[in-house]
Amino acid sequence: MVYYDNNMKKIIFIGSIFIIASVLMISAIGNYSSAYAQGTTDFTATLSGKEVVPPVKTDGTGVANFEVSQSSLNYQINVLNAGTITTVQIQSGAVGTNGDVLVTLFKSKGNDGKLFDDFPKLRDLSSKFSDISSTTQRSSSFSASGNVHASDLTGPLAGKTINDLVSAMQSGNTYVNVNTEEHPKGELRGQIMEANEG
Repeated sequence: MVYYDNNMKKIIFIGSIFIIASVLMISAIGNYSSAYAQGTTDFTATLSGKEVVPPVKTDGTGVANFEVSQSSLNYQINVLNAGTITTVQIQSGAVGTNGDVLVTLFKSKGNDGKLFDDFPKLRDLSSKFSDISSTTQRSSSFSASGNVHASDLTGPLAGKTINDLVSAMQSGNTYVNVNTEEHPKGELRGQIMEANEG
């Protein structure tokens, strides 16, 4: 016959609590990854003029990369040989169709080429544009990076969550549109795809 003293009972009780807590934590981690659309958190879009509707003849090319974090969508956009960029947006629409703006990633102050006057470095300066952490435009290149939060979403996603944007991106019916002074309706475009598909 086995007798348990008080210390042994405490050890068994603490061990049981630890096992239950571990199971709950593993379950929570599994639910978190499925919350971001089956665990896929990286997306990319290859930008060209031939994808614009209607197609645009340009020497410009680019790439946009996205990574989902817990409460935001991080982005990095790089463009070469395009005109003076006025806006960069994520829009809804299948290949060959145009759609609504879902979020504006970059917007210049105006068409005067002064791109750096209107960048919101603090969230309360502009609730309509995503956080832009860095932007560079030279005569032949453009680079921007930042974060999109739920409050930045517009159009059909206004009032929705980043998870809703991620679901739209996974559907294959979203694209990046780069508008320039020379092509105000779009000089470059690329369908957003899961990074592991490309």
